[in-house]
This record gives sequence, structure tokens and C-alpha cells, in this order.
Amino acid sequence: MDVWTFSSQLTHRLLTWSVLSVLVSVAIVFSSNPVLRGFGIQFLAWGSIDGAIAIFGAHASAKRQAKIKEVERVETEIKEARWLNRILWINTGLDVFYVLGGIWLVQNWGAESLLWKGHSLGIILQGGFLFFFDFFHALSLRNNQII
Repeated sequence: MDVWTFSSQLTHRLLTWSVLSVLVSVAIVFSSNPVLRGFGIQFLAWGSIDGAIAIFGAHASAKRQAKIKEVERVETEIKEARWLNRILWINTGLDVFYVLGGIWLVQNWGAESLLWKGHSLGIILQGGFLFFFDFFHALSLRNNQII
């Protein structure tokens, strides 16, 4: 598999997660239960941002791919794979901080507010998913010898 196919699969999977997150949020964001409402707000926010990242990423990748001249194809694919690998590892590190931030919130603000408990749990779940998503794709990129 080449880096362009890999990138396309990655953005499609992220877009799928974002749509699922938004659908879950629609079902619970107006709940009278403050935990569910906070959870739903986080799923709506993270799902919207993930969707924007997936759409922007797919568009930018297609634009970069279209500009490649045949004589530069291999070199450009290697650069693209290295860039994607770097982004995935940086994101994996950031995801750890999202989860830790969510844990801190649930222990502090969430201890005093059910709404913040929901926000915290939403952050932990979204950050946890993204950690495994980014980590899995970073390893896959390497294991498929794309880089």
C-alpha cells in the first residue's frame, strides 16, 4: 500500500469516528441528566473538530498528491510518509495529555459538578480513542514499510 492510500484510509476512519461522535451527541446533548449532557457536549465538540481535521487532511493530501511530478514520485512519497508518521506520533503524545487532563477534571471539577463529570468522561473517552487511533496508525505506517 502506498502512503496516499494509507492516508485516505486514515482520514476515512477519522471521519467515521467523527460522524459517530456527533450522532451520539445528538442523542444525549439535550438530556436532563447533567452527566449525559456534559458527555454529549464533548462528543459534539470533538466529533466536529475530528471531522474538520479529516476533511482538511484529505483535501490537503489530495492537493499534495496532484502536484507530484512523476520523476519526484518516490522521493515525495517518502517525505509524505515521514511527515504523516511525525504527525501521528506527536498526536499520540498529545492524546496522553487529553486523557490526563480529563482524569484531573473528573477528580476536581467533576467531584463537585455532575455536568463537569460528564465533560471529563467525554474528554477521557475521546482522548483515549484518539490515543489508540493515532498509535495504531503510526505503528501500521511503520509495519507496512511505508516509511
